[in-house]
Amino acid sequence: MQAVQMIPPAQMLSVTVPAGVMPGQQLQVQAPTGPVLVQVPQGMGPGSVFQVQVPAPQVVAAVPVTAGTAMPAGFMAPSPGSQDFLNTMDGVFVRQQLEVLELISGCETKNKYNIVGIPQGTQFPPPGQMNSGWTSNLRSQAGDMPLLKAKEESECMERICCPLFRGLKLPMKDGTGATFLTIDRPCIFDPCYTPPWCACCGQEMTLMNNANQPISTVKMQPGCCVGGMCATYFHVKSPTGEPMYTLRASDCNTQAGACGNCCAPTCCNESYDIDVYGPDMKYINTSAFVWPGCNCGGLTDLSNFTVQFPEGATADQRASLLGAMFLVEFTVNEFRRQNNNNNGGGGGGAPAQPQEMER
Repeated sequence: MQAVQMIPPAQMLSVTVPAGVMPGQQLQVQAPTGPVLVQVPQGMGPGSVFQVQVPAPQVVAAVPVTAGTAMPAGFMAPSPGSQDFLNTMDGVFVRQQLEVLELISGCETKNKYNIVGIPQGTQFPPPGQMNSGWTSNLRSQAGDMPLLKAKEESECMERICCPLFRGLKLPMKDGTGATFLTIDRPCIFDPCYTPPWCACCGQEMTLMNNANQPISTVKMQPGCCVGGMCATYFHVKSPTGEPMYTLRASDCNTQAGACGNCCAPTCCNESYDIDVYGPDMKYINTSAFVWPGCNCGGLTDLSNFTVQFPEGATADQRASLLGAMFLVEFTVNEFRRQNNNNNGGGGGGAPAQPQEMER
């Protein structure tokens, strides 16, 4: 077989010889990067299968954001990347930071988040057992060298007058300023908003790629007691309306047990679990909001959450799960945080109380 010249990296592609094609003839086959010509080896007749190297699709990886360090002089920024880099990891960890002005004044400011990847092969704790010890290294990495940073873009009046329903955009950028994903949430006011018991209007958001095209939409299911007395459902759909995932945020029973999310996330129960289901409503895995622990970071950190990617999920599906967890953060978690801001770390990681700081 005549070798086909390739530029690394490459991958193997199986080719079936069609009827009427003889050894030595060339075939055009479809590779991940486009059509390529290959030569049929000697001895290969119609129906035979042989393998050939073809170029692997190029994945534009995010350049980490080094805290407090300027980009090197002459650094060439990559083209804005796609969500494909998510295929190289088993999940992501997101750390929110509270602005000093918000800490002092109590007024809602623009949320900021640092995002890092969870390496492939990582063994996630079972449902209900995620804790601050397991996430401590990820939390440090998110503070020192995040893979992506996201800063909310929203109107001041909406943040002050209706913070739970404010419209916002949340672009996720790497160290070069390249945008990989953007969350677009419209302002939807709800006068009877008391999740998980009642929501007249379903809060929603759209996840956009770097070309400003929709990847998916996420919508909170409206109604009263739609998930019983303690659960809120978030439905993730493709741009054409096909179901992708359903996330269940429950204040009581989860895959961890009947009282899985009771008093979470606090020092008593560190993991507030969000169970993930497929289009057929079969359980897939659990992502979680994690209590940040008793330390000085509690004064500057709010939500810390992990997103576990399902095995075999596409880049779009992985990005959609990340976007869905952000909508849970904007709605259920901020609502719980406002109602429980004096419980010593509950409601998604409220600031630690003085008695906790002494531990």
